[in-house]
Amino acid sequence: MYTTRKTRTKRPNSVVVEDSFQEKSIEVLGDGTKSARKSKPPKGKSISSLVLNIESDFNMEKVAFKPGKWRKSISLLRASISRRDGPCSIGGSRRITMCVEDYRASQTLNESGKSTIDNLHSLQERQSVLHDITIHQFATPLMPMRTVAGQCYLQLKSSKDEILQRCRQKEPITFDVMFANLKVDVARKIGEGVYGEVFQCTKPNGSCSVLKLVPIEGELLINGEKQKTFDEILSEIIISSELSNLRQRSIQFCTDGFVELQSVSCIRGHYPQVLKDLWAIYNNQQGSENDNPDSFPDDQHYIAFETAYGGKELDGFRFRNALQSFAVLSQIMLSLAVAEKRFDFEHRDLHTGNILIKPTKETVRKYHLLGEEIVIQTQGLKATIIDYTLSRIILNGLCLFNDLSTDEELFTAEGDYQFEIYRKMKIALQNQWNVHSPKTNIFWLHYLIDKLTTSQNYRDKKSKAHRASMETMKELSKVLMDFNSICEIVQHYFKPSLNESDKEN
Repeated sequence: MYTTRKTRTKRPNSVVVEDSFQEKSIEVLGDGTKSARKSKPPKGKSISSLVLNIESDFNMEKVAFKPGKWRKSISLLRASISRRDGPCSIGGSRRITMCVEDYRASQTLNESGKSTIDNLHSLQERQSVLHDITIHQFATPLMPMRTVAGQCYLQLKSSKDEILQRCRQKEPITFDVMFANLKVDVARKIGEGVYGEVFQCTKPNGSCSVLKLVPIEGELLINGEKQKTFDEILSEIIISSELSNLRQRSIQFCTDGFVELQSVSCIRGHYPQVLKDLWAIYNNQQGSENDNPDSFPDDQHYIAFETAYGGKELDGFRFRNALQSFAVLSQIMLSLAVAEKRFDFEHRDLHTGNILIKPTKETVRKYHLLGEEIVIQTQGLKATIIDYTLSRIILNGLCLFNDLSTDEELFTAEGDYQFEIYRKMKIALQNQWNVHSPKTNIFWLHYLIDKLTTSQNYRDKKSKAHRASMETMKELSKVLMDFNSICEIVQHYFKPSLNESDKEN
């Protein structure tokens, strides 16, 4: 990939790309010209192209979905199913289990009378034990476990109490109190999902933020689906918070590539008229696929996520040239590498609608990965990763993940390469969604390169910089599947091998 490092001197506006497919390093200069130097391919990596050919094990009839925000397509499909079988949740269900590799977890299971995970020999045996652990039992090791007389104990707490603590509230508040706390004016509705509405806000200093409202815990069906519970929304809050906090300066792990979570609020009350009016304007101008919020009862609960404004979705973004899209791709890779090593993170739904891009005056972005700083050029664009509905992390000995093992509709979708990625993930994980397989991040990176190299959204396709960067992305795509994680790619292309012993505990 390309990198500028403080430890070495390089020409201005140059990009270093090590290319194992061609067994050389290509230096893409600011004017688009290239110079080459010999380089060895990564040890154990094949030089030939490797694109996964996975035989489908799905017998269900495949359904054509729209790419991007696939959950609405599933909602429409399930609307007919629910007439017969009743409503079901979209995109699996949020679950929290103990991490197999965590010693404290196995000790705690021992103390509670369960079999020691370490004594279970088969993966299936281990996962059956883990699968029985619910969020009700283990809501607080989301906070550190406490040790008393040398023994580790889990402090039990309800998901609602955990959420209120993270919102810094004692009870749910009204919308008026939330708006007063945030000191924002809601300007317009900018998007929607099956579970909620997204609004753009302005602050007194003129800056923008984004407000995502998710109704929870009610009996009313939302766009034909059951509302999320406190249990299900808790892990989304945790993942959003932990990834946002990676922007806090740390020698070991640091990236601002995940959307900044500015606040979370737990609300109860009637839907404000100003939001209803903005919903109506959006519906008249663009057409809404969501139910009218007039239907919400006055005692409805909501979770409000306020995040920094990340810009426009990658899907449809108009780049100047491929050098810019390559800059965006590199930013995404480095952010994923940091989260991979810090939290065993897998995004699992990194389509073009979940990457935001906006112009920036910053010429470089900095990343800290296992104690080493990496600095890359922005080419005038800043990329931000959003939406962790399907994401998976390990935090304080717990695995937070979305269980898609029974979500067969998602794996029958066709119409875009995006839907093949879900099937690749299912096979790689053997349909055990608590398992860690950073290869899933590789699948999504391959998907993104495919989109960036086949897109027509480039204003200048004739420049040397465009042609050189396009060639580089295509060459990377050919060898990408040889890697097992994004961090492996970073080790080979961006920096020397990482010392795993430096990893933060």
